[in-house]
Formats: sequence, C-alpha cells, structure tokens
Amino acid sequence: MAEVIHIKTNPEVLKWARDSLVLSKPKAAESTLISISRLEQLENGEKYPSMDELKSMAKTYNRTVATLLLQKPPKEKPLPKDRRTIDSAKLDIFHEKTIMAVRKARALVSSLIELKEEAGLPIQPFQFRANIEESPVAISHKLRIEWELDEFRQLENVNDALDAYIEHVESLGVAVFQLSLTQDNLRGFSIIDEQMPVISIKRGGEQPTAKIFTLFHELGHILLNEGGICDINFDPNAKQIEKWCNAFAAELLVPSAQLLKMNLVRQYVSKNEKNWAKKDLVELANHFHVGPLAILRCLLENNLTTSAFYKEKHDAWSKPTFGISKTPEGRNIPKETIKERGRTYISLAFKAFDQNKIDLKDLSDFLGVKLSYIPKTRQLLNA
Repeated sequence: MAEVIHIKTNPEVLKWARDSLVLSKPKAAESTLISISRLEQLENGEKYPSMDELKSMAKTYNRTVATLLLQKPPKEKPLPKDRRTIDSAKLDIFHEKTIMAVRKARALVSSLIELKEEAGLPIQPFQFRANIEESPVAISHKLRIEWELDEFRQLENVNDALDAYIEHVESLGVAVFQLSLTQDNLRGFSIIDEQMPVISIKRGGEQPTAKIFTLFHELGHILLNEGGICDINFDPNAKQIEKWCNAFAAELLVPSAQLLKMNLVRQYVSKNEKNWAKKDLVELANHFHVGPLAILRCLLENNLTTSAFYKEKHDAWSKPTFGISKTPEGRNIPKETIKERGRTYISLAFKAFDQNKIDLKDLSDFLGVKLSYIPKTRQLLNA
C-alpha cells in the first residue's frame, strides 16, 4: 500500500479559507468528508493534510490547492455592505453561495478589464455622482434626459429592453453581470471598490421587469458611491439609502409626469378610484418596463392610491414566489454564459481569440465553459 504523503501547510491559511465562506466546522466536515477532529488538528497545526484532503478542502472552499499552500492568508476585499430589509440579527450573515457570487463578480470584472486591455480599449471611468441629501427624483429627471432613456420605451419586447438597458449602463463605465443568486433573498448587489464599479443582478427565475428595476436600483448605489447587497423591495421601513435608490430607479423608469398623463390613470382620477385592478397596473407596468408594484408605489407617491391598499398589495406581491417566471427554461449553457457575462464581455473574448491574443484554452477560461460549448456560444452571440 502506497505511503500517504502529508504536505506542510500554514494552519492559519486553512482556517482562513473556511472562515472566508463563513462555514462552521460541522458544515465543512460534511462537505469535505474530513472529520471535525481531523479538521481541528489541521487548523491547529497539529497535523498536515494529505493531497486528497487538500483537494477536498479546495473544492469545498472554492479555492485552488495553490491558494491553500500559501505561506500566509491573503488579504481580500470585504463584502459589500448589507442593505437587506431583514431581521437585524441576520444582517451581515450570508450563505456561502452569496459570498462566492461576490467573489465571482470580482473575478469577472478583472477578466473584463484584461480583455479590454488586450483589445486596446480604455477603461472608461464612471463619471456620475449624487448625494443622498439630493432629491432622487431631480437626479433621475436630469439623468433620464442626459441618458436619453425615453427612447428605450419604444422596445416592446421586455427582454430586448433588459438587454438594451444593460448595454447602456455598461457604456457608462459599469460592469454588469447576471449571476445565480439563490440564497439570502437577494435581488442584486453592487461593488464600488474595483477598477470598474460592478452591478450583479439575479439571473434566473425572475421577470425581466424585476431585473430592470434591480439594475437601476443598484446604479443608484453606484451614484451614491455606496455599494451594497440588496433584496430590493418597497418596504416603508427600509433604510434611507434603499429608499433613495428605490425612488431613483422608480422615477428614472416611471417618470411621474408621464404616468399622470396616461389615459388609464386619468380614468381612475376622474372616478376618484384609488383601488387599482391588477390588470390595469400590469398594463401600465408593461408600458414602462417595470413590475406592477413599482407602478403602485409611484401612484402612492402621487396620492392616487391609499397606504392601506398599497400595503395589502406590497405584502402579497413581495412574497418570494410572486413575479417568478411561470415558464422557467431548462439549462442552456451558451445562453446562460452570454446572460451571465454580457454580450460586451463575450464579444471581447472572441475578438481576442480571433486575433490570436489568447488560445482556445484561454477562451474557454474567459467564457467559463467547456470547449464543446464554444461554437454554440459564438453562434448564439451572432444570432
């Protein structure tokens, strides 16, 4: 029987790798198939791990074996601030999948910057700023005109509108990714301490209208230079910064002046009717590429519905199952790849490959897909 070779490691690095995912020892033991007592020995420096144990820990902690062999724990940037509207006891406590999503967003923006540099493209700085003391309505009115967002209203297909909004935000100097955010009731997050600010929105399950609102809510955070991890709802008890970003996104997408001119709104006003039918809210929402709750919030701000009616619908429509796509698609790896990283990122990766600046293995790494999926990804990109 071959002798098991144990590899000298710094126990502080092993402990850091586990703690960085906020994994308890029992959870780590369950995932790595290494007993708790053995993990304690490794993290206390009493024993050294075998290569199989290192590989198991690397897989569980989403680190490379080389990282676990470092002489000391590396310094990592902190998680974005917790902006969620949840019980205070749960604030700043995240599932490991959320932590890995933030890590992935940081890795993707680094890759995007590398691809831009390979293409000889400048890293455009995001030049817009706002202060939380300023009116979000006034800021959104100014920027909607400057960014010519009314033109996007002509797009009838909401998926086309989402793609167009994302490309526009990217053109402002922001990296936008759609990631799998399955834990902590997240809708999105924003990062401001990278070379490019980053917005990540939830990829699967939600309606495109919800993603559009999340996109501009997170853009509000970047305007304020206050990134965060958000659940995004219209809870009146939300933090001030969340209320500001909600108001900014709402007015940017649903200008009050335009909403009040809609024939459907005028009909309700003429009847002094403040209880709105869902189908009418949906009709207005479709026009502005938002969800019905965003419309109802705008109506409340303009005294066209009651707080009681709004609260009733908010409580019903803020449930996790409301607004989830009724026809979720099966796995389509090339489509997921383009959604996740964005057409700009994918196009730059293929351009670098076509110009022989990266090889096929590099292209696979940049796209995050196996070699067999590359032709289909290019075909879908060019469709």
